[in-house]
Amino acid sequence: MDKELEEYLKKFNCRGCGNRCPLHDPGCGRSKIYIEEALEKRKK
Repeated sequence: MDKELEEYLKKFNCRGCGNRCPLHDPGCGRSKIYIEEALEKRKK
């Protein structure tokens, strides 16, 4: 993951479970959909 993308994802937390992991360092695969969602917002 490049540094700019990592910095952007630090602004968001995963909503896949109660742990609320940061999207730049997720604890499981459930975060994938939320990472994709954040990247779509970034494109706009």
